[in-house]
Amino acid sequence: MTALSLQSIPEIGARRRVPFLVVLALWTLWGLWTGNQSFLASLAGGPPPAPRANPLALALAGAWLWAVLTPALIWITRRIHDGTTLRSARFGAHVAAFVVVHLIDVTFYWFASDVIASNPRAWLPLLFSLVSYNALTYIVVVVAITALDTRDALRAREVRESHLETQLALAQFHALRAQLHPHFLFNALNAISSLIHSDPARADRMLARVSELLRIAIDTAVNPEIPLVDEVEFAKRYLEIERMRYGDRLDVRVELAAETTHALVPNMLLQPIIENAVRHGVAPHSTPGRVEVRTSRVGNDLSIVVSDTGAGFDFDDTADTRDTPGVGISTTRARLQTLYGSAQQLVFANVPGGFETRISLPFRANGAAP
Repeated sequence: MTALSLQSIPEIGARRRVPFLVVLALWTLWGLWTGNQSFLASLAGGPPPAPRANPLALALAGAWLWAVLTPALIWITRRIHDGTTLRSARFGAHVAAFVVVHLIDVTFYWFASDVIASNPRAWLPLLFSLVSYNALTYIVVVVAITALDTRDALRAREVRESHLETQLALAQFHALRAQLHPHFLFNALNAISSLIHSDPARADRMLARVSELLRIAIDTAVNPEIPLVDEVEFAKRYLEIERMRYGDRLDVRVELAAETTHALVPNMLLQPIIENAVRHGVAPHSTPGRVEVRTSRVGNDLSIVVSDTGAGFDFDDTADTRDTPGVGISTTRARLQTLYGSAQQLVFANVPGGFETRISLPFRANGAAP
């Protein structure tokens, strides 16, 4: 998943350009068909055609005139559509446009019937005899243009709405992620303050590590998802800080399955969960404790398990986290829901010898689309 900008979203009013060669080809096929029908009709029931009478050439000439008129009709139809929403006004505008087109077609046909087919026709009778044909042709062209524009507008609107939904989800995700920074920073500074008088050198090293972590977090803030190997590396650096605080009381183990290293996970997914494990599984006890991170691929899902050797937790269906009502876990749950919906799981469980946080996400390699 990558961040989107509003500039990348198609405009709802964007309209396709109809290639003239396509228009010409369609009208040519229509001219061939009508010309052939006229020729067959004259052979079947009428007198033999005049020596220079050529209904096919005449039909093609008329069709090509409509091919030339079609781009103008497209422009006129769109201007009428955009110019007013009143049906009566649109109808009147189309009637006026049709009168102009009809006069052009009648004049052209009157001229072509003499030059091409040597079958001169009077102009005034043509004005009335061609009105129904031209009206039907005009309506078909206008309806086709309107239908294409309507379909394109609906598609563009659907795409824009989909992109805007993605923008909203990303905005919510970044807002939730932004909550983790002050939460993490507050806890880290609190840890440093506890050492600044008793062990200034260790507090100084811890402050340097915190500064490094914050720099990494800011540099990757624009990426909603990062490869698991990078997320684990960030978590390891955080655990280095905790080891400075707890010394040999904290044992860390990471088992990263090879096939999962480039799987995409939410940025800063592990830090609040590991922080929760250290705070509740190690800090309250004077004896050494262990925090373990394991990853694996289970079918089409990525499985991440963070466990600790603490005393576990008494929870019910309404309170399934040792961080309630804190920011870390609740924010992580909301971020997972924002990115993956029902395709994710965040489960907490007491296990023999400790406590586990289990995460399941759709498995997607780095660079794959969501």
